[in-house]
Amino acid sequence: MTTFAEGHRDAAAVVRRDWRLPLAAIGAWAAALAGLYGTAFTGVFTACGLAAMALLGFKWLDLKRLGIKRDCGAAAAFATVAFGGALAAAVTSVHTHVRDDDDLQRLVQAEAGGNAELVVDTVPKPSTRSPGVYTASAHLRGFTEDERELQGNWRVLLVGSGEEWSEVIAGQRIGVDAVLREADPGRLTAAVVSARGPPEPEGRSAAPYLLADHVRDRLTEAAAAAPEPESGLIPALAVGDATGMDAGLAADFRTTGLVHLVVVSGYHLSLVVGAALAVALLFRAGPRARVAVGAIAIAAIVLIAGPQPSVLRAAVMAGMMLLALAAGRPAAAMPALATAVLVLVLVDPDMAAQPGFALSVAACAGLLLLAFRWAKPLEHRGWPQPVALAVTIPAATQVAVTPLLVMLVGGISLVSIPVNLLAALVAAPVVVLSVLAAVMAAVWLPAGEWWARLAAIPARWLVWLAQTGADVPGAMLPWPKGLWWGLLAALCLAFVIGLLHVRRLRRPLLALIAVAALGMLPACLIRGGPPSGWVVTMCDVGQGDALVLPAGEAVVVVDVGPDAALVDACLDDLGVDRIALLVLSHFHIDHTAGIGGVVEDREVDAILAPPPGEAAYGFELVSEAAGEIPMLDAVPGQEFRFGATRLEVLAPPELALSGTRSDPNNNSVALRAEVAGSSVLLTGDVELEGQRALLGAGRLEAEVLKLPHHGSAFQDAEFLAAVDPTVALVGVGQDNDYGHPDPGPLALLRDAGSLVFRTDESGRITVARNGDEFQVTTERGGG
Repeated sequence: MTTFAEGHRDAAAVVRRDWRLPLAAIGAWAAALAGLYGTAFTGVFTACGLAAMALLGFKWLDLKRLGIKRDCGAAAAFATVAFGGALAAAVTSVHTHVRDDDDLQRLVQAEAGGNAELVVDTVPKPSTRSPGVYTASAHLRGFTEDERELQGNWRVLLVGSGEEWSEVIAGQRIGVDAVLREADPGRLTAAVVSARGPPEPEGRSAAPYLLADHVRDRLTEAAAAAPEPESGLIPALAVGDATGMDAGLAADFRTTGLVHLVVVSGYHLSLVVGAALAVALLFRAGPRARVAVGAIAIAAIVLIAGPQPSVLRAAVMAGMMLLALAAGRPAAAMPALATAVLVLVLVDPDMAAQPGFALSVAACAGLLLLAFRWAKPLEHRGWPQPVALAVTIPAATQVAVTPLLVMLVGGISLVSIPVNLLAALVAAPVVVLSVLAAVMAAVWLPAGEWWARLAAIPARWLVWLAQTGADVPGAMLPWPKGLWWGLLAALCLAFVIGLLHVRRLRRPLLALIAVAALGMLPACLIRGGPPSGWVVTMCDVGQGDALVLPAGEAVVVVDVGPDAALVDACLDDLGVDRIALLVLSHFHIDHTAGIGGVVEDREVDAILAPPPGEAAYGFELVSEAAGEIPMLDAVPGQEFRFGATRLEVLAPPELALSGTRSDPNNNSVALRAEVAGSSVLLTGDVELEGQRALLGAGRLEAEVLKLPHHGSAFQDAEFLAAVDPTVALVGVGQDNDYGHPDPGPLALLRDAGSLVFRTDESGRITVARNGDEFQVTTERGGG
């Protein structure tokens, strides 16, 4: 049998040397990803099968060496992929054996409560969906339930609520009263540890973790000297700490494809390591000294930014480059990327399932395989190489990551390439200045403040680009998410790229793309708004509700969802400056946490709400954000008139319901609205008891129904029949953890002839009336 290297030499004409590591990395990634959904037994079985396939491929190569002519390129590729897959399958089986520990899984299935002893791996970060909730990766070292004690070392997801969690640092050992819950499949996470109280530190973290925490804290203090919103942006640019970023600005960065600047990646690492090597060269350091300086810079970034997938990928790649420098050999980027993938997947198979890792690898591969190739024709036409690369790098990386983004979140950004092209003017200086602010603040705070103010100057350009790009109507091309839609996006991109290689079609197609891009520029100056005959709009705010109705020169807003940035963007697109009445159906955070995005920079005349009941946290959020805005109590029979819109309060009842499955839900404010002759029933989260109470409250027939409680299973069939809507709207988040909406109520509505539209499928939904017909406009289609 030939060796791994000898077999590949025989097929060098077909499988080039540079593709050996990439093929092995592809095999390892695929096998690890598949193994995460299996057990230790299936992992061992897969490893043995792949190893046999690799040996078969190498044996096929032997036939050529014996004089039997074969096309050995395919065999070499097959054997290399199988070899990488066998390694990863074997490693993954070991990890899944630990993950699936029988004793731990029995506790998880029982949702056992007790005292958990954990070592926190990453700094707890606030949840974007649930205000006040923090999440972190951790290792569970022990769990005590009553008199039973379980010891081990399992990877878990730690979830806690309260500001105390913001004080926890990476590497810290803590104890906490918690409940063990089932984790999502396809990862090495053995359980979700849901804390029922504050963390109790046990000892101090190691010195490196304390140093990293010191740098982050001092940087946050220094950045506060800069004006907002740049003050929250600078820590994100320097070390990936986006906790201080304005929520609206963070959403704009995602929409315009600038999010890679606020997530530490290969770009940051290349700038920092490059600057460190430049300083070393300035002092005439030798190769070994330069390698040492570069290694220290890499270690510092990984430590301070945390072990994010993109950071680790870039760190391994940079390490390979430094080794090449130390050995006096030319550095090869593609083998370095493949080595990074192979090493990280074998060390931590969970990396294969992390979206951040996939996006980082895809962006780097796009840069290496496409950007430099696309730049050559421009250079031949006289473009300076830096200018050519400034154009091709954003295009290549966007093409590479778009199919993955479609799979994960849906939608295609149409402004990402031009925005990133303009951002390149300041990206490098602003990142370097932000990193210098972090370094100086760690040593002397006033110096850090001075550098932060300096970094804020170019950061303003990034803020303007993000906000302006996100305000372009149609900045996101509606496109459903999912694996097959991502593959379709990849095929469409490949087709367009293929057309660009046809000489006769290249210029017309480029001209068409240029005209389309230029045609978007005037749209920056055009403000959005509702269509004529507007009845109601349901905003897409994730797992929550936010609806808008016309009210003369103003609007009525019913609920504000969980995300301030999402509801703010929806109101901006509708051109809302004044809110005649803000109705909060109840105080659960999926209906109230977005309050800041509604009241900030808008005139709100009054707020109508029920008593807070048990939902005290949401009431506190609203009270703090509302300030001096008058708050009115919702009383059945109340009427409000705003132009051609009339509102009638149907619930909550004067004697609040109690003892139900959820009293705050069943005591939601329910409204019947008449909008220019069209009837709309808005029901909050009323469940069975609340719906039955409404049946006796008066006329319920409505042409448009906001389905109660995000379409949960708690629906009364008699209630739905009494409403008998033409259009039913469901506010629900994609892949939510609650099973919303339940197919049963949706089937009842559809069988009765109602048209059902869901925000998780359709995005924002607007209902308008044109004569006797309703026109429903959605962002993404579906429904």
